[in-house]
Amino acid sequence: MSNSSKYDLTEFTILDATNILEYATSRFVAIWIACDRSHVPRSPAYKASFIQHLQWEVDSFVFPYINICMVFNTHPTMTNLLHSILGRFSCLQTRNITSEQFYAEFFTHCSPHDPELRFTHRVVLKYTHDWWKDCFDTLGFALPSLDVNEVLDMMADHFEQLPMGAMLLPGPAVAGQVEGDPLLNQILAVKAHVQHFGDSLEKMLQEKTMMAAVAASSMSELEGPMDELEEALLTSRWP
Repeated sequence: MSNSSKYDLTEFTILDATNILEYATSRFVAIWIACDRSHVPRSPAYKASFIQHLQWEVDSFVFPYINICMVFNTHPTMTNLLHSILGRFSCLQTRNITSEQFYAEFFTHCSPHDPELRFTHRVVLKYTHDWWKDCFDTLGFALPSLDVNEVLDMMADHFEQLPMGAMLLPGPAVAGQVEGDPLLNQILAVKAHVQHFGDSLEKMLQEKTMMAAVAASSMSELEGPMDELEEALLTSRWP
């Protein structure tokens, strides 16, 4: 899967980051569901291995792309569930909670079935490096370091398994950007996307109006034959 060519990070967009974080959230949900259903004894070794593997998840699919966005002074969209998970990781890394507490809180407060965090509809059948389907606590840690190309390929494969339209697509071209002024560039990008959304909405309303006019015309054309049919039925009742 690895692409030998290096990825140009100047081509990386906030939409790429948002889609990757969406993919990462789906992986966390699949992990939560599989491990919650597992009957493997939760020994200290099991919990330690689980946290090690979960750390690999955030190091591979979350933290690098949040950091890229920070460099570009942008803020990617992420789900409430991912917010909750990252909050627990922050507490763990700053030693505000122990590993034992982190493990318990992950399954208690990061449930994809929670109405405020619900995300189960984004789970797919196949994931690359789906370590949670194996006896990860006894097989040892053997997960690779992933580059951007590999992650983008995995993300694209993920969205191909979802209904069409689930993936955020690139927006309109942004004109007038200034090198070295990320805040202005972000404002210009937002303005361009709002304009693009407005134009798309106007086009959709025009199409709906045309469809309604065609439907109304068709109904009016049916009025004559329907009146004739009604008259014929009434006449047939009275000899």
